[in-house]
Amino acid sequence: MAKDLGVNLGEGDINAKQFQLLKGEIIERVFSQREGYVNRRELYLTDMSNFEKLVAFTDSDKQIQRLRFKIRQYKKLSQYKWPHLQPNEFQLGQKAKDIAKLRWMLTELDDLEVKNISAYREQVYDPSITRGIKHFQKRHGFIPDGELTVETIKLLNVNPNERLIELQRALQYKISKYEYQQGTYIEVNIADFKLRIKGDDLSKLELPIIVGRINNKTPLLNTHISKITVNPTWTPPNSILYDELLLALENDADFLVNERFVLVNRDSKQEVKSLKGMTVQQVKRSLKHYQLVQTAGYWNALGKYRFTIPNSQLIFLHDTPNKKAFLQRNRALSHGCIRIAQPELLANYLIKREQSYSRNRLSVAKQGTKTVDIKLKRPIPIVITNQNVWVDKDNVLQVRANVYNREVTE
Repeated sequence: MAKDLGVNLGEGDINAKQFQLLKGEIIERVFSQREGYVNRRELYLTDMSNFEKLVAFTDSDKQIQRLRFKIRQYKKLSQYKWPHLQPNEFQLGQKAKDIAKLRWMLTELDDLEVKNISAYREQVYDPSITRGIKHFQKRHGFIPDGELTVETIKLLNVNPNERLIELQRALQYKISKYEYQQGTYIEVNIADFKLRIKGDDLSKLELPIIVGRINNKTPLLNTHISKITVNPTWTPPNSILYDELLLALENDADFLVNERFVLVNRDSKQEVKSLKGMTVQQVKRSLKHYQLVQTAGYWNALGKYRFTIPNSQLIFLHDTPNKKAFLQRNRALSHGCIRIAQPELLANYLIKREQSYSRNRLSVAKQGTKTVDIKLKRPIPIVITNQNVWVDKDNVLQVRANVYNREVTE
């Protein structure tokens, strides 16, 4: 019996005998986190319907099918003694044994088309190798310049067995979270800095995002988007209030006023007090009865839209006035929340699932400056993951750096 549940259930074909042998272990491993189960027999009897759904899911999900294919491919590659390239700057037309080695590696990794060429031509650095390097770089999240950089060589030298282990983990994670991935859902992948709509063949929505920096990690969550807020205000948490905003006020007496902050009475929520002329000490004293709130507008840290996702860590999705940050390659820049490059596209997608009354409310709210909350009648599931390997719709293995150096199964 194989040790890895994900591989057992997801990778290969399982005959009837193997299926029966694995059934009890699979159910226990997948559903043991739920409360109320005393032993395997009770688990089997109470969760058989969910087990059948799980098996059906693994047999029909396209991503699982693609992962299966890649796992088989990388198992074969793992049997080879993988070459090791030394840093080198090859020129077009140059001939060297290491070029033949490079060509073989790119071909086996599906970055270069298989061609029958002579042993002499295998060692010649030609335009096809440049194209292969560009393809390799692109699927690793780099700007595809076709240059054999030190970083590119380092990734080419990664043993396929390492990728195999990552693929198996990705498969296991995918299966373990199947309940959140039925039908249409949103996937936020920290490692890829992207938000995607999944399970909707008609939607091509894919949005760049900014996630929490290393000391303010965006948590892995399974929740749903329950509300859209247009023209949100922002009440900064104490960590930002004391560690950043009040420090900025010490250096600039008009900082909070210029950033459109006001004090709002904690009890009445109606009384608003200006910060003009107030010192840091005066602000701190006022915080006993008031909250520091940034008013709605283009200056607001949350931008035009905020998307509520129920969770215990006060994380949500939102717009940002700082659009230039999306040009950075490493976008682990926030305090933990997820900033979206084009939030209006997400708002439009969500509202199309709602009734006409909600659609009209959003349309009107967009034109004004008033804060408007629109509760969704059809909340959409959202999975926040940190998956640094996956197989895209074109069956291309995508690899990204692990932003927080943690496994997807965390």
